[in-house]
Amino acid sequence: MLKYDKNSNKLSFTDEVAETASKDLKVNLKQVNRLTESLIAESNPNFTPQPSPEAANMVKKLYEASLQQAQKQKLQEALRNINLSLEMRSKAHHPWEAFAFQLQELQMILRSITDFEISAERYIDALQHLEMLLSCGLVIPDLFIRMTEVLLKLRRYEEAKAACERGLALDSSNLRLKALLLESNRMLADYNGEI
Repeated sequence: MLKYDKNSNKLSFTDEVAETASKDLKVNLKQVNRLTESLIAESNPNFTPQPSPEAANMVKKLYEASLQQAQKQKLQEALRNINLSLEMRSKAHHPWEAFAFQLQELQMILRSITDFEISAERYIDALQHLEMLLSCGLVIPDLFIRMTEVLLKLRRYEEAKAACERGLALDSSNLRLKALLLESNRMLADYNGEI
């Protein structure tokens, strides 16, 4: 059973349940209490969850600074700043803000991080971020172009071919994807000793 504390506005387990409660149940209760605390702290009684403009501006400034550093060929500093903007994005937002706004920011930042990592030849990190973008629902041909290029650099030819084919399923007239598919097939055949 749960009990409610009027003073702290938090839920807790009764003593007999606290001993036998699963780890997942404890995590869920902790999250409910955190959201409740954030909502109670909000002073606007008619509020609709919106992203705070201060947080968005701070993230945007860090993001723009990283783009300027990338233009000056300072890739390590650009990566550091953009990673900092990603951390700020996650810490500066309230837990009850509309997730769609946060997701758009996250996708924008991750795409830039991926570009910087490819430029800095950090292909494993770039691949992880590309997969995260796919998991976030950003399924566009441009993402599969980057993924194919990274997989080719990592000599994972079969996966590169599959990524390229997925991109072509979205846009069958994309010339860059067609060229990458030919290159993937050639490299795979060479790797298998067929050429």
